[in-house]
Amino acid sequence: MLNTITVVFERITLWMAIAAAGLTLAMSCWITYDVLTRYFLDWASPWAFDLSEYALIWITFLGAPWVLLQDRHVRIELLVDVLPRPIQRTLGIIVSIIAVCACLVLAWKTGVAAVQYYENNIMMPRIWRIPRILPYCVIPIGSVFMALAFVVRLRVYLTDPDPEAALSARASAGQETGLADDNGAAS
Repeated sequence: MLNTITVVFERITLWMAIAAAGLTLAMSCWITYDVLTRYFLDWASPWAFDLSEYALIWITFLGAPWVLLQDRHVRIELLVDVLPRPIQRTLGIIVSIIAVCACLVLAWKTGVAAVQYYENNIMMPRIWRIPRILPYCVIPIGSVFMALAFVVRLRVYLTDPDPEAALSARASAGQETGLADDNGAAS
């Protein structure tokens, strides 16, 4: 049952990452449009800057949980790799617990702010007068998903005999082909 829930969660984060990638592609298109129209037509598109700011928030909070689950984030492997396995495990458990707490606090605080933005109909003071809730509602959602991703990571540290090797295998899975199965192993 727990493995099924984890697989469903990983699939949801994959779709979130795909949405983040789509936003990244769209952002590159509208930035290219803005640069070309400025250069060739001397015509600025001030909306492109605001839209890029909003998209960067969504890209970050949609993509981060998948990146963490795939262990493809920035880490200090040089330090971790030289530590004995029991210390690696203990350090991984401590870091995961602290990260879960930090993500939940971020979700709580930004969730409260999002509700206030919605209830008070606060608008963005930009070219596009949109409700402030629209660009920022993804922060509490993404933070909850990050907390859950750290819980999945914590489970690896608690159950796997060599969690760092398991995480490293997950990170390198599919590097040659770009494909990986549900367990992170290369297909």
